[in-house]
Amino acid sequence: MTATDLSTRGTAHVWASPASTLATLVTSAVVGVGQTYAVIPLLPAIAAEFGTSTSAATWMSTAFSLAFALSFLVAGPLADRFGPRRVILAGLVAAAVTTAAVPLATSLPAAVALRCVQGMAVAMLVPTGFAYVTGHLEPGRRPVAFSALASAGIASAVVLQVAAQVLAPVGWRAVFLASSGAFVLLIAVVTVVLRPDALAATPRADSVVAALAAVPKLLTRPRLLGLYLATAALLGAFVIVYTVVELAGPDAVSSPGAMLALRASALPAVVLAPLLTRVLAGVAPRVRAMVSLAVSAIAALLLPVAGGSVVGLAAVLLVFVGGIAVGSPGLVAAIHAHAGESVGAATALYTASLFLGASVGPQLVAVVGGFAPTLVVTAGLLAAATGLVALCTQGDRRPA
Repeated sequence: MTATDLSTRGTAHVWASPASTLATLVTSAVVGVGQTYAVIPLLPAIAAEFGTSTSAATWMSTAFSLAFALSFLVAGPLADRFGPRRVILAGLVAAAVTTAAVPLATSLPAAVALRCVQGMAVAMLVPTGFAYVTGHLEPGRRPVAFSALASAGIASAVVLQVAAQVLAPVGWRAVFLASSGAFVLLIAVVTVVLRPDALAATPRADSVVAALAAVPKLLTRPRLLGLYLATAALLGAFVIVYTVVELAGPDAVSSPGAMLALRASALPAVVLAPLLTRVLAGVAPRVRAMVSLAVSAIAALLLPVAGGSVVGLAAVLLVFVGGIAVGSPGLVAAIHAHAGESVGAATALYTASLFLGASVGPQLVAVVGGFAPTLVVTAGLLAAATGLVALCTQGDRRPA
């Protein structure tokens, strides 16, 4: 049974409530993905307490990100085998426990190890959320849901850093304890709101091994491989832009306050992206993805021109982030269209591709150097991603 088969049987299937389902999954995504970024404002305090350098303390971030990305490749197949709701609940329980354990560390190596385990637990929440949407929301609601989930990951970068800064005076451990409390609350909400997985809604793999075997098989499909490369370019470009603004940006954003305002200025685009996606629901995913990537590429080229003022940079960044936020669910929908019954595994690879691109982004900034040259390269990456989407989705039909 394929995802298309399921969609055509909508009259025989009672779909989940889109409002409550989406609110629950988006909140889980913000709290979960935000753990990647929440530690950034805490690095000086962590380094001081453990008597080490700030650069050494950055392993608190790196360890989580690596474990987070690699574990996506297991989370998706687990959702394909056991159903996304079960995996989400198990992930929330594990995330609550491991997040509460991080403050118990008495040394940096112990804290880093616990962050690895935390990353593996939190990874169970992301691709499974996309898989739950595919199995439980009616087809017409899915583009907005995909957009909201993708936007939640981007929004979490700002939201959780701001929250961490607010709690930092209490101590860095308070941030992890508060996050653990949030995961506990989410366990209760998910138990009540998310409907149990039904075999008719979410076809299952015969075993975990069979589900895991779907991951390398998906990578042998040229179209999917091209879409995953485009996905890596999408979030890689997002990270590159913010990194180069931070490290080599114009004088207009040299103060911490200006940088905070610049980051926050992109939130309206993240909030409005799901609404815009709903308006564009009748447009083929390939078209949405291509146009959005092209818009972000143009915005990247305009950033050096707007670099003389915070207002100018904020306006162009708003367009850039809007393109990224709208393009992401278009890519998800295109990937799902080619995934067959391995939706969980395909979504896991999508999410892993996102964070692979994000991990490479800062290294590209270091290699290229300079504000304008890096942004030109970024625009080129996004243009190449646009071409890949066009090539890999030829013949895809419009959504019903």
